[in-house]
Formats: sequence, structure tokens, C-alpha cells
Amino acid sequence: MKKIKCSSMLVIPCCLFLGCYWPETAQETAKEEPIKVRAIALKERPYNETKRYHGELQFSKSSGFVAQQSGIVTQLNVRPGQKVQRGEVVVIYPPLNHHLQVDQAKIEQRKLAQDYERQQELYKAGAVSKVSVNAYKTQLDVLTKTIQQLQNRNTIRAPFSGIITQVPVKTGEEVGMGQALFSMAKTANLAVNFYVPPKDIAHMAVGTTTYLTLPDKKIEGKITKTSLQMDSRRKAFLVTASFKNEGVSFTGNHVEIALETGPSLSGIWIPVESLKQIGNRHYVFIISNGKALETDVKIGLRNESSVQIVEGVKVGQHLITAGSEKVETNSPVLTIP
Repeated sequence: MKKIKCSSMLVIPCCLFLGCYWPETAQETAKEEPIKVRAIALKERPYNETKRYHGELQFSKSSGFVAQQSGIVTQLNVRPGQKVQRGEVVVIYPPLNHHLQVDQAKIEQRKLAQDYERQQELYKAGAVSKVSVNAYKTQLDVLTKTIQQLQNRNTIRAPFSGIITQVPVKTGEEVGMGQALFSMAKTANLAVNFYVPPKDIAHMAVGTTTYLTLPDKKIEGKITKTSLQMDSRRKAFLVTASFKNEGVSFTGNHVEIALETGPSLSGIWIPVESLKQIGNRHYVFIISNGKALETDVKIGLRNESSVQIVEGVKVGQHLITAGSEKVETNSPVLTIP
């Protein structure tokens, strides 16, 4: 009987021991997979706010020429896009009765030339004075210059070197007074007129550096003119920026103007998509020891792409920039390129 009791006493503790043991499940033994994210190391960098506007690209100096009286285009030496030099004849459009006037003046010139020769012969014979001869010479010189003016009448020369932008007439066409003949532009410099709202006009001082964005290049220039009066229809101020021409042949396209406004602000700037917000609370996810750490921050200035962090993070920490929508505090993360 004692042996049996002894055996029973040994069995009970074993059962108790076995009853306290539960094998681990697969869910408990599996490790949590890290979430793949992208991150950047925070650093302090300078920042200048950049404003962008749009305006029409023009040559800085352009002129249009119209007929001063009726006439017929007898000579047209240019076409749109052609370069011309200062003083070069662009168009001739003599008046309708031009040839008749020139012919009459030439007849009078021949007659006066004969009279002048006769006066010279009479002077040699002592029949007339030198004063009489000089008077005929003066009349002949004046008439010769008059004929030259008639022949060059309605001849327009290029007032400066540049490029022809428009030619709305053609050879043989009759033009009326005030009708456009051609236009040209000085191509050395470009200008862009653009409008800015009242809140921005204070930053548009003459001499401010601007940038002209073209499809294949970026050209630096300066603001050369600002309007003191607001356009009542646009509710904005007109501003002109000038640039050195670097290969532009035609204008009229709408282009983008960029300029930095305000002082340079150094600090920690992060991509705006990395910032989270719940009510008035702002926070980001920082990587610490391989895990995502939800961190409250205080923000400063912001624009379309970046936001300034005033408090909450420091230089050297790694900020999650992509994949943060999948993480929570203490989620294991794996940084990928």
C-alpha cells in the first residue's frame, strides 16, 4: 500500500507540470516583417522662397512702320525672320504721282543746267557778273538735291540692326496713309511683361534677379520696370524683366519667370508630403533603431513642395519620406534606395 501511495504522489506533480506547459503557435514564433520605406538624413540648408509668374516673351525694343502717304510698293527687300543692318533699305513705296514729279523736276534741271552754262560763257565775255553765275549755280544745286529727295521719297531704311518680325504688304501693292508696312525688333535683348498681385509687388524692386525658363535653357536677367498703378481689370501690377538674348529668333510665346523673394532662411526643410496632420497637431515619422517613431513637430514657413521644421527633429535624424502611410509607432522598417 505504501508503494502505491508513493507512486500516486509522483504522478500528480508530473501532471501539474505538464498541465502548465503549452506549445508555441506559428503566429507567436514568426517575426514581424519590416515595412519598406524611403528616408532622407535631415540637414540644415538655406532656402529662398521662389515665386513663379507667366508672361509673353518679346524683344526689348521693337518698332512698327506705317505709310506716311499713299503710294505703290515698288521695292520690298525683306521677309519675316530676316536680319537687317542699320541703314539698309527695307521698303520703297513712292507716291502715285511720283514718276511725274521726278520727270518734271529733271526737265527743269536740264533747262537750268543750260542756263548755267550760258551764264558762264557770258561771264567769260564780261557780259555778266560773277554773282549772277553763282546764283544760277545755287539754283541748280538746290534742284539736284530736290530730285534726289524725290527719288528717295517714301524710302524706309532700318533705324537699327535687328530682325524683321512682320511684313503685311507685298511688291506692287497700293498702300494708303497709315497702313502698316513692316515691323522689326532689336534682338540683342529680350523682355517679358508679367502681372503680380498686390501682396507681391513689394518684392519687385528694379534690379532684382530673375530667371527666364525656356525649353532648352535658363537665362538670368533683372527686373527693369515696375508699374506704380494697379491694373483695375486684372487687379495686379505690371512688371517688366529684361534678359540678354541667347539664340531666340521669334517671340510671342508665353514663358515662365522665376525670382527669389525675401531673405534666405536657413533651417531644416522637409518634403511637404512627409508631414502628417491631425487637427492642429503636426507630426512626422523618424527612424530610430530600425523602427518608425512618431514625432510631433512645430512647423514654420511652407510652400508647394517644402515645409520648414522649427522644433521636434534635429540634424542627422532619418526622416521617412515614402511609405509612412503603412507604418505606426514602433513598426520595424527597412530603408530602400
